[in-house]
Amino acid sequence: MPEYRIPPDDVIKAALARVFQTRHEVPSQRALKRLVERDLRGSENFRVGGERIRHLAIDSGLVGLQIHTRESEQRRGLTKCPVCGERVKRLKNMTVFGGTVTLGFKCLKCGYWSGLKRRVPTRYVFTRH
Repeated sequence: MPEYRIPPDDVIKAALARVFQTRHEVPSQRALKRLVERDLRGSENFRVGGERIRHLAIDSGLVGLQIHTRESEQRRGLTKCPVCGERVKRLKNMTVFGGTVTLGFKCLKCGYWSGLKRRVPTRYVFTRH
């Protein structure tokens, strides 16, 4: 049997709210994970993953998210956002001849965007709203 437990979503959202009562900004996902786990440390040994915390922070609307990226050489189309998992919207433009061309992709939920060269997220900066 594992020596830790996985907390429910509402417990994590409450921990996020407590973390951002004292901080204006958390510089990375790893630092946010450490702060939330430290806040959850009490009578039970809760563990939670960084990706789950990021998704819950975006869904809750408690925090703002700034996404630092780097360009990749990969030129495949996107369907799912690599940050939050939502479906991305194609950014299109009309050509002179009446057709359309895809310029990039944008996520309406978290603000991630990418051109035709895929932008890979490297760091997330969380700020208090």
